[in-house]
Amino acid sequence: MQTTDALTAPEPGRRARKKALTRQGIYEAAMRLFLERGYAKVTVEDVCDAADVAKGTFFLHFPTKDALLAEYGRQATDELRERLAGHRGGAASALRFVLHTLAERAEQHPEMVRLTVRETMARPSAIEQSTEQGRNLGMLMADLVRRGQGAGELKRGILPEVAGAVLVASYFTIVNIWATGSERFDLTDVVEQSLKLVMHGLKKDKA
Repeated sequence: MQTTDALTAPEPGRRARKKALTRQGIYEAAMRLFLERGYAKVTVEDVCDAADVAKGTFFLHFPTKDALLAEYGRQATDELRERLAGHRGGAASALRFVLHTLAERAEQHPEMVRLTVRETMARPSAIEQSTEQGRNLGMLMADLVRRGQGAGELKRGILPEVAGAVLVASYFTIVNIWATGSERFDLTDVVEQSLKLVMHGLKKDKA
C-alpha cells in the first residue's frame, strides 16, 4: 500500500532536471547580455534580472561571473561524451569523431565561442577553469589512444596521456586562432589537417 509521502514524492530526477534548466537559463541569459553589451559591461545583477533568479540562485550554480566562461566548454564536453557512447568504429575513427564534433559545434556558435575565448584569455581565474576542461578532454583522448594501442590499431611506445595532450593542445590552438584572428577559415577542415599530422605518428606501421 502506498503512503501519502510516496504519492506526493517528486519523480526520480525531477529535481536534477529543474536544477539543470535553471543553470541553462542563467547561462543563456548571460551570453545574450555579453553578446549585446560586452562582457565587462554586464554585472551578476544584470544576469540575475535577465534570468529572473535571485543572486543566491546564481551563486549556487556559478561561483563567479568568470565561471560562466567555462560553461560552454563544460557543455561541449558533456554532449561529446554522450554522442561518443553511441559511436561505432576504431580508435582513429573515434579521435576524428571527437575533434570534428567539437569543431562543428564551435562553427554553430561562432560569436559565443569567440567571446568565450577572448574573455577567457584575459582572466586568470577563467584560464584556470578552461585548463581544467582541457585536462578532462585530454583524459578522454588518452583513453581512446590507449584503447587503440591495446587493439593493435595504434603504435605502442607513445604515452596515451602525451598523445591526448598533443591532440587537445592542437585543437585549442587552432580554435584560438579561428576565434581571435582576422583571417577566417573552415575550422573543421583545419582540425582535420592537424589530426592527420598527429595520426601519422600514432598509426602503427604496416608490416
